[in-house]
Amino acid sequence: MLKPNLDERQLQKRNKIGNQTLLIIAYLLLADMGLHGYGIQWLDYPFNNYFIFLIGMGSYLVRIMLQGSYIGPGTSTSKNSKQVVLASILSVIVAACIIILFLYNPSNKSESDSSNILLIASVVGLVILSITFVIRRNNNRDED
Repeated sequence: MLKPNLDERQLQKRNKIGNQTLLIIAYLLLADMGLHGYGIQWLDYPFNNYFIFLIGMGSYLVRIMLQGSYIGPGTSTSKNSKQVVLASILSVIVAACIIILFLYNPSNKSESDSSNILLIASVVGLVILSITFVIRRNNNRDED
């Protein structure tokens, strides 16, 4: 794994937020199981867990970005830049394919909301990718 290039304060904040997010996801999954036991089903089986996981990870990313613990200072080498650009292009291609499949689906009749959740996840992923790009660009400008 790559070194995070974060100082001690950033690492402590990131770890604290990660532990809190894990507990939130666990409590939400337990609450979902309890509701299912009482006969309340708000989404079909795999999608309720996916949605809870998406909410938890989204809140984790937003919180560590707000605390300044997402991207460490410096170390912008050409190898890392190439990897980031390649991963970004691949992410955009996958998300665009999902959105195109959703928009041009010949059978818009689906019993579950799985296609809607997949579309929302793709859009959220693109938003997170663009926010990360803007944050990284602003951090690199401040260093120069």
